[in-house]
Amino acid sequence: MPQIFGVIKEISLVGFIIRAFIVGIIVFLVGRNIPKRTINQLTAYDFVLAWILGALTVAPLLDGKISFTYIIIPLLTLFLWHFILDYISLKNRKIALYFNGKPVILVDNGKLIKKNMKKHFINIDLLLSELRIKNIFDISEVKYVILEPNGHFSVTKKESHRPVTPIDVKLFAKPTDLPLVIINDGKLFEENLVKSGVDRTWLMNNLAMYNIDDVKNVYLCTIDSFKKIYVAKKL
Repeated sequence: MPQIFGVIKEISLVGFIIRAFIVGIIVFLVGRNIPKRTINQLTAYDFVLAWILGALTVAPLLDGKISFTYIIIPLLTLFLWHFILDYISLKNRKIALYFNGKPVILVDNGKLIKKNMKKHFINIDLLLSELRIKNIFDISEVKYVILEPNGHFSVTKKESHRPVTPIDVKLFAKPTDLPLVIINDGKLFEENLVKSGVDRTWLMNNLAMYNIDDVKNVYLCTIDSFKKIYVAKKL
């Protein structure tokens, strides 16, 4: 059995493979237990923390002289510190704004706020690029642009350029629900058939229109609240 833990001057191939396997487990546990907010709303602090955690985790794999025991305490300390800050941020808005940052207005009522753009190193080209990503090609259409703490841009168009909604013309919009999966990789979910108010005979009749006579030939089939189905055949 090759030496894996502790300080190792020369790591054998088998020892290196086992260490890589252990690092993989640690990476999985780190990724599995880090708060989803950290991934979805990646602030500057979250980015630095994730980078440090990654560097600590792979350190024993890159250098045999670094023991696994050397990284446990820093990992646990950073995890604990992160959870404590997240908890305090939930209870205290001032602390949350300090650690997570504040939204910054770049365009206010159609007017460029140049000092905020300079402060965050955002030039016109970058601003226009972000607007194009949001399908806005004319800056004159924009009323507000806000730089969020996670680096994303929130954009609001001027009233004259906003798309018309049903409430604007006093129309009633039909409610929509999430479609139910009734077949997944050839497996039929009878309970979702019952929820959607149809039976197996109805389903097979509709599948026949797609030249399908067996649910095992279906990769995915969903049904919405209007009994409209989506079908994807197996290749």
